[in-house]
Amino acid sequence: MKDFKTLFSVIIIISYYLEYGEGQKILSIKDFILKTNHTIIDYSQAFHEAWKGLCEDETPNGSALVIRKNETYTLQPLIFRGPCVSSKIHIQIDGKLEGPRKPIYWKNTEKKSWLGFRDVEGLVINGSGVLNPHGEAWWKSVSHSKRPTTISFESCTDIIYNGLTQINSPKNHISIYGCTNATLSNLDISAPEDSPNTDGINICLSHKIQILDSSIQTGDDCVAITGGRGGSSDINITGVACGPGHGISIGSLGKDDETDDIVENVIVRSCSFTGTQNGARIKTWQGGQGLAKNILYENITLIDAGYPIIINQHYFDKSNYLKENAVKVNNITFRYFEGTSSSEIAIKLDCDETENCQNITMEHINITSPTPGKNLTAYCKFADVCSSFVNIDVDCNTNEDHHQPHILSPLP
Repeated sequence: MKDFKTLFSVIIIISYYLEYGEGQKILSIKDFILKTNHTIIDYSQAFHEAWKGLCEDETPNGSALVIRKNETYTLQPLIFRGPCVSSKIHIQIDGKLEGPRKPIYWKNTEKKSWLGFRDVEGLVINGSGVLNPHGEAWWKSVSHSKRPTTISFESCTDIIYNGLTQINSPKNHISIYGCTNATLSNLDISAPEDSPNTDGINICLSHKIQILDSSIQTGDDCVAITGGRGGSSDINITGVACGPGHGISIGSLGKDDETDDIVENVIVRSCSFTGTQNGARIKTWQGGQGLAKNILYENITLIDAGYPIIINQHYFDKSNYLKENAVKVNNITFRYFEGTSSSEIAIKLDCDETENCQNITMEHINITSPTPGKNLTAYCKFADVCSSFVNIDVDCNTNEDHHQPHILSPLP
């Protein structure tokens, strides 16, 4: 074992003499595989040692690990831990990383993620490669709570994640938890429409997060933002093509009785919803506590999207909830929506009687039915709405029967 570790150390030193990118030294997984082992099918140990080389590099420009296009590696669940000596860590994946093909082959099914990065600063992961954990083997055989996400970033700072394709996650594809200043862009995330709880990107307790120019087609939320203790804020989602899936969601919020679930300062701009169950969505637990504030959905394209605009303060009814409690929803803007709705109710604002939705603005919204001549409706209760240039009448007079939808002919 001692000779094995010595060999790894020698390989790291030799590899450092190779240059990559802007002065970075290049590492290859092949450098960390014993030449005498021609039957290896699990490359987890090699990746673990490669991470040590990246993390412990003391050179000013750091190192880069490159997985080339013709390379495929099978990995068990791994946690790549910091903090690191190096503040410039680069992993380029142009090949394919795969998980074990069945849950029984996973050596540690208790891990929350397949590939986890924790307490890392200054990490760049990019490339044209594919991450495939073979989640399809988990969906029917393992309960949701025991399934792992594909890749997670926990308590990380200054992260760039760009260009990769992810398919068929056991649960959500990407988790961002307790992170600051992360940019995820040019991603292609997909799973079948009926795959359970396969969210694209989940954001929790994080700040200054950008999701840009990506395609997300899954069996649940394309993007879901929750707060947790400390909240989430300053989230920018731009240029995301969502669908199929459940939409781009704030929430669900208020599940935890002891925590104020706070999400604020979120912009969702220039996104599309195609064949989704919902579009722009805010969802909170009845009887929960917290706040959704300063949320903007703008320049949204709809193609047969269900419930294109929806606020639901009764997403889940706690059996023992306190009626005076509700997650506050305040200063929400829906602007420049154009396209078709697959549901008759195109705008649904189902707000709480004890904590009305406040300062809801709707401007320049033209949502029509894909069926010529069919009128769409709005459902609204306990919401303070200011609307202009909206082709569907949103009447939130709380003295009327809110179960009767209001109909207005589509704009020409």
